[in-house]
Amino acid sequence: MGGGDGREAGSPERRYKGYRVYAYIALARLFAELNLDLEQPDLAERVGVALGNYQGRVTKEEILHAIRSNSHMTEKVLSYLAGEGFASVGRDDRGYDVRITPAGAEHLRRYHRLYRELYGRELAEHYRYVRSPEWLG
Repeated sequence: MGGGDGREAGSPERRYKGYRVYAYIALARLFAELNLDLEQPDLAERVGVALGNYQGRVTKEEILHAIRSNSHMTEKVLSYLAGEGFASVGRDDRGYDVRITPAGAEHLRRYHRLYRELYGRELAEHYRYVRSPEWLG
């Protein structure tokens, strides 16, 4: 055992970030589908129109890829986002369809800068080997 922490000596350490940083990444990914600017003054109106016209879909697999974690964490993140009313998670014969809600867009608009500062270290670590996606801002 390595250092009394329950891991065997030489085994790689698997560190998880808190699910809230993953929720922020997932919410930013969902918002990117709307092709809107978080800073525009009439965002709430534009989100409503964009959601009404939206024909695409974001799958659960795409969220898993965006947060770069496992199925368990993806489930936890989606459950949190849906529970807070920030996203809707539908299922049909083609699989899962995850969408941001107007409340999710407003939450992201309001707290985006705070999350960038609060989770700066975690985000830098998360994207250490790959470039941060444009939609994360």
